[in-house]
Amino acid sequence: MSKNDRIRVGVIGPGGAGRGNTLAFATRDDVDLVAAADTSEDSLNALENSMREQVEGYKEDSFKRYLGDYEFIEMLNKEDLDIVGIFSPHSLHDLNIRYALRAGCSVMVEKPMANHVGDAIAVTRMAMGRDLHLVIGYQRHYSNTYLTGRKAISDGLIGDIKKFDVYLAQRWGGGGWRGDPRFSGGGQPNDSGSHLQDIFLWMTGFLPEKLYGTTNMMFEDDEGNLVQKSVEINSESEVTMDSGAVGRIKIVGNTHIGFEEWVILEGDGGKLEIKSGVHYTPNDGETQELLYDRPEGYPESKVDQIVGLVKGDYKTNYTSGINGIRTAWLTNSIIEAGKGEDEWNMVDCDLLVEREGYDRRYVHNLIEEFENKNMY
Repeated sequence: MSKNDRIRVGVIGPGGAGRGNTLAFATRDDVDLVAAADTSEDSLNALENSMREQVEGYKEDSFKRYLGDYEFIEMLNKEDLDIVGIFSPHSLHDLNIRYALRAGCSVMVEKPMANHVGDAIAVTRMAMGRDLHLVIGYQRHYSNTYLTGRKAISDGLIGDIKKFDVYLAQRWGGGGWRGDPRFSGGGQPNDSGSHLQDIFLWMTGFLPEKLYGTTNMMFEDDEGNLVQKSVEINSESEVTMDSGAVGRIKIVGNTHIGFEEWVILEGDGGKLEIKSGVHYTPNDGETQELLYDRPEGYPESKVDQIVGLVKGDYKTNYTSGINGIRTAWLTNSIIEAGKGEDEWNMVDCDLLVEREGYDRRYVHNLIEEFENKNMY
């Protein structure tokens, strides 16, 4: 339960997409946005303007500002916060999470939870050890489409999955800090691509075993010129999962046709295509569209999830830290494949996690421990 009558929220990095996340907290009638920390005064000014326009009854300058590279620490030390929303550049997530947990705050963090699988494991264990909630901003977990896909798989509708095709395409040029490897920790595979890798792993429960892949850092601008970037724009990987399923994961940042995504799964009992809805084709039948009823009492969003957990309204965390671990492991493997001597390179996923001080059995045990605590 909250230590206050209303949930007190502070945010780190409320610029860009972080501003939308912050407003999702501030527009609730059970939350007070009490503080925001950022390195940009313009970002804090923009938040003030948005609060004035979108939050009913908002009193001007009612959240406290913390401006500077390290003032988020001062915010955590001085303010009596229940939840910290972390919307800073990717490479800062791990550090921000640790400080917030040590301050006794539950956390909602944007994707990716951490750039490296070892850090993802460490902060997840830290949250569990402190009995605090950690929610990741993977909003597809609250989408009826992907909830339907997950249930169809768990119900065994297509049997054991043998093949998969995971695809995401976006006009993504690595602008701003996302194009700086110091802050992004990787390009499109670690940014928008993280969402689709996560939802694929969440629906199936798979972990990566071997990966053969390639990446490139060439972006085609609107005039047709190829521009060398400092982060990965495109990636293509052939992946073997620990279940034995094999397939392709392709993350594209160079498209001209807009945003597109799909997950296609082929099992020994049929096929599931999640693309503009969910379509199921049994081996001996015709394709049919699926849409299951939303589970009763299921959180409406990632913000609803973290607020409900802190208030005690929800007992299950559907975007827990285990998703950050799975996704970081796969993303690290995709990016590692692009660093080899050849155009396409093989990655041993076990070796990758062992270099971080863990192993596959440790991750499986952690998943089981989380499931026993209703954390998925």
